Amino acid sequence: MMEDLLRKLRADADRYKELGGWHVNLGFYMGATHRIGAWARRSPHPVLTMPLRIQIRLANTVWRAVWGMNISDDANIEAGLCLIHPRDVWIGPSNIGKNCLVFHDVTVGSNANSCEFPRIGDNVDIYTGAKILGAVKIGDAAKVGANCVVTKNLEAGATVVTAPNRVIPPSLVTAFGPRHGEHGRLPKE
Repeated sequence: MMEDLLRKLRADADRYKELGGWHVNLGFYMGATHRIGAWARRSPHPVLTMPLRIQIRLANTVWRAVWGMNISDDANIEAGLCLIHPRDVWIGPSNIGKNCLVFHDVTVGSNANSCEFPRIGDNVDIYTGAKILGAVKIGDAAKVGANCVVTKNLEAGATVVTAPNRVIPPSLVTAFGPRHGEHGRLPKE
């Protein structure tokens, strides 16, 4: 059990090499807190791991209160997790594969229609603001673009992005009332 923990922590640390190293990236510490906590909870010697579990609980309280970071105790995350800008990240009791990259403002959890959680494959990138909800399966090497809401399965290698921006005609905008220009005056037409 200890060998598996150390293997996962080494793989996580390797993901931060190009980002200045694990020691300067808060995401590594947040992931390590989850991993060490999971290891301590599964330990056959609960009395011996009690001080460690108390410290992990305190660290998780700080992660949630200050950075809005929460990884469920029941989340199963394989080696190579990389949390970029780990703010406002919520990971429910999901299964996440090897070498996954997670940016800030990401939610991996259930939705209103299901109590089931996502299964995310290996080498998946989840970008800023993405939400992966419900009993979906994200295939290996998939990419979930910024601000996407994923509620359906994604095949291996798929990339999902949000709808493109579109220009709204002025006639539609004026239907919602006049737009005031500088100093509260209506713009000249």
